Amino acid sequence: MTQRSKEEKGGVRVSGAVGRRVYHDITGQYFEAAEHFSNCATNIETEFQKTSLKDEAGQSQHRAYVVGAIVLAAMTMETCINGIYLDACGKNLKGLDDQEIALLAEWWAFLDERRAGTLFKYQHALLLVRKPKLPPERNPCKDADNLIFLRNALTHYKPERDDAKMYGKIRKRLEGKFDVNPLAPNAYLWFPEQCLGSGCAKWAVGAAEEFVRAFCEHLGIPERI
Repeated sequence: MTQRSKEEKGGVRVSGAVGRRVYHDITGQYFEAAEHFSNCATNIETEFQKTSLKDEAGQSQHRAYVVGAIVLAAMTMETCINGIYLDACGKNLKGLDDQEIALLAEWWAFLDERRAGTLFKYQHALLLVRKPKLPPERNPCKDADNLIFLRNALTHYKPERDDAKMYGKIRKRLEGKFDVNPLAPNAYLWFPEQCLGSGCAKWAVGAAEEFVRAFCEHLGIPERI
């Protein structure tokens, strides 16, 4: 069967035997999409502020861009660490020695079957190659955890009357990290109204980028995004 060497195709890495196994690494595309949605949210806010429009369709589009940026930023972190373990399984992980690669490959099935948390998989990879964990109480790990917390709150959203319960926790974690949504600066609810603006979207993209790059440097492998 003919072989095809690894190549870049629209941000998706493709490798393996044609007709037998093709491996896609979509992490970079998720990250670029998160950046794109963040920029789109900024553009809408700028246009609304110029014209003082109250366009419901435009506001819905704005919300979609912000939420999309947040979710895709979190997905970037998750697909990245999964790809690192899978590269180890394929003995295609640069920067580590054979024993370290073998350890990551050995643990992948266990972590995947038990649906281990994203940050746990990152920290466990460092443990396996005898590197110190990233301090969970400091950035970039702390904001990565905040990003996942926010993504989960959006994914499993339950309407509440005020900020007193779950969404009070989001405010405590995130308030002050970014500018509030200029389309709802004085809204009664901090989350979701004040929270979900381009400031939050940009923060989410930056949190994912900083965490992934810090982890790769810490682990000793090339950057993934």
